[in-house]
Amino acid sequence: MENEMTERRKNLINRVGYFRTKARLSARDLSLRMGKSPGYITKFEAGGINLPMDVLFDIMEILGVSEEEFFSCDPEKYARDKKFLMKYRNLSKENQDLVFNIMESLK
Repeated sequence: MENEMTERRKNLINRVGYFRTKARLSARDLSLRMGKSPGYITKFEAGGINLPMDVLFDIMEILGVSEEEFFSCDPEKYARDKKFLMKYRNLSKENQDLVFNIMESLK
């Protein structure tokens, strides 16, 4: 179980770094925007500190990332997957079944 927690923590650190980089913010700039010391995010990304949940939500807000996107299976494909799901939901039941059957046959 301890190993699993380590992987979860690494995943969280990687996601913060991914979205921070995508927003073109340095770790220092993000720290300062949060009202923290300049090295706060650097220390977190190095694994030196844990983030309280309210701080994580502050980070998401500053970076303009929804909880859904932040915690999605693959953040890099989130926009495409969301667009696909929206189009799928707008199809008739018959066309949804058709698309589903096509996808099932591609396994």
